[in-house]
Amino acid sequence: EPVAMAFLAEGYQSFILRYSLNENATFPRPLNDAEEALRILHSRAREWGLDLEKIAVCGFSAGGHLAAALGTMGAIRPNALILAYPAILESISEFLPAPVPSLDRFVDGSTPPAFIFATAEDELVPVNHSLQFAAALDHAGVPFELHIFQRGLHGLSLSKPLTSAGLFAQADPHAAKWLGLCLAWLSNLFGDFPADKKISAIHPFEKARQYSIDAALEEVLKNPSCKAILLEFFPAWDAIPFYRTFSNKSFRQVCELYNVTDVVSMEAIDEKLRTVAIMDS
Repeated sequence: EPVAMAFLAEGYQSFILRYSLNENATFPRPLNDAEEALRILHSRAREWGLDLEKIAVCGFSAGGHLAAALGTMGAIRPNALILAYPAILESISEFLPAPVPSLDRFVDGSTPPAFIFATAEDELVPVNHSLQFAAALDHAGVPFELHIFQRGLHGLSLSKPLTSAGLFAQADPHAAKWLGLCLAWLSNLFGDFPADKKISAIHPFEKARQYSIDAALEEVLKNPSCKAILLEFFPAWDAIPFYRTFSNKSFRQVCELYNVTDVVSMEAIDEKLRTVAIMDS
């Protein structure tokens, strides 16, 4: 959950897969779970506002094996892989409830780009897992970014105190930089979040000499008749103090900021405001 929340805090929609474990972990059952999860995301994309060209799968340790398996063997695949100290090679099977294949052998040109990080001190999943997977990506011409941090035991997660279980060795500030590096990599791969909306230019009240949705709210709201018009269409307007913060902006500008797109009401409000004489204020 802390990892999912960290990506959520950066604007990414996050989903957590609870896949088959223990007696149900025989491969490829976990892979089938991951494939089904991706199918659900695809089927609910419109409802959940998902961009199907920008889905990344993130996995740690054994979860890294599953994420890599989805990217190399999956019948349906993500657009990017985020692999944290991933178990890649079949030698890891001795620590797992069921044998798993070495995934570097399945890398090909259809494998999605990958961000990989591991630590040199990891004895449970040695760095050669990440190195061999990166070598396979390189051989297949698949873009990747690889970071091997010097310090940090297996299971770092965010490498911060909140995910350390109180263990000093699990909160290395240098290894914690992986998240920022990963976010920058995702931004380069998927592009940044859009922030390209333009706010309409305000018509100064002194020049317009007419009430409208383009006049400054500060002047419009001084007139009881104008205020009553706004309340007629938006009854809760007067109870919300935020408009005072934008008193130097117009009603149209505030609506643009808050994605109010009721064009019919906007036109009706503008028409009524323009009938109010300036002398009424």
